[in-house]
Amino acid sequence: MDAIEALLTRRSYARGNLIEPAPTNEELGLILQSAMSAPDHGKLKPWRFIVIRGEGIKHLSQIVYKRYQNSDMTPEQLEAFVKEIANTPVMIFACSQVKTNYRIPIIEQHLSGAAACEHILLAAHALGFAGIWHSLEADKDLQNLLNMSPEDIVLGVLSLGTPKRTAPAKRKPFEDYTFEWDAIQGLREWGS
Repeated sequence: MDAIEALLTRRSYARGNLIEPAPTNEELGLILQSAMSAPDHGKLKPWRFIVIRGEGIKHLSQIVYKRYQNSDMTPEQLEAFVKEIANTPVMIFACSQVKTNYRIPIIEQHLSGAAACEHILLAAHALGFAGIWHSLEADKDLQNLLNMSPEDIVLGVLSLGTPKRTAPAKRKPFEDYTFEWDAIQGLREWGS
């Protein structure tokens, strides 16, 4: 698959739609290596990826169950959520480890990590896998479990696997979100 095709056809799949086979060690290595080419002002590589699979996923699902037991989820919702996690082939916690008091603004460091996450999803898609990016706030227990510093944040959890069902990506036209500006006409709709 070429780069443009990967960009135009990548889509997110619900975590419950991801099944085995998962990427092999070699494929996962390629996927993670792709993150290293993300834009990175200052060449800081202000991210860390924590790969969880196999028994680690089962253990994580138990931790999630305990963490959300007293949330506003119904017991059925919690069970479905935990089952979804337990059946996910691979999860990658993308952690932003910024350098504070540094010449590169913190927002740029977080955005660099976000670009690295997108590279991971694109590389997985190019290799025939599917994925989704979930948000997650790390509480102190999760930060300790993942050996994170208090200023670190979880940029997201990337779940990867093979899609049970595939469907084409539905996209809105770029023209609806793109404008052009010049000194004579000012801001105007794309193509007008």
